[in-house]
Amino acid sequence: MTIVPSFTLGFIRCKENNKILMLNRNKTPWMGKWNGVGGKIHANETPLDCMIREAQEETGLMLSQFEPRGILTWEIYSKEEEESSKSNGSSKSGTVVERALKHANLASTGGLYLFTADITVEQFENYRTPMVYDDEGILCWKDLGWITFEFNLGVVDNIRANLSNIFESKEDDLFQLKYENTNLVGNEYIPGGAAQFFEKRE
Repeated sequence: MTIVPSFTLGFIRCKENNKILMLNRNKTPWMGKWNGVGGKIHANETPLDCMIREAQEETGLMLSQFEPRGILTWEIYSKEEEESSKSNGSSKSGTVVERALKHANLASTGGLYLFTADITVEQFENYRTPMVYDDEGILCWKDLGWITFEFNLGVVDNIRANLSNIFESKEDDLFQLKYENTNLVGNEYIPGGAAQFFEKRE
């Protein structure tokens, strides 16, 4: 199946102090987890235009200096549950992942464009957190080491595993994820692996 990236995800950093602006999501997917900012690409919108728009909508920051950092793709395999889940005496149909995908309006395969943007110490100091800018969730500056700590289960698992590479990656790099239900079972970083996606756009 051909994967067409249809979302953006970006990370805003103050490089001088290694602080990254994270969003604790109020909505699915990844409700209650720390993630970057971003969203769905609109018709006739470039990935960069989408990233700039989404960052402004979710943080209030108007940043034009986003750098492309590759493409992240996912494949989610639905494994049959051993028995039906029950809530309030009634059975829930489908596996955990099937219900989650339906709730978040996501496909079991997909992709997104990754971006990063660096801001100055002055901009960092003028942007006080924690704060709630809109209904997407809580924004807060976090240390890179805190985000990537392997036992920090409050961060989206694939971000915890890949964020250090994302800040160093190139536009044609690929981050390839595989999930079994909600468990990350495959995580591969492939430098130059996203070139195929840009060839399709030409």
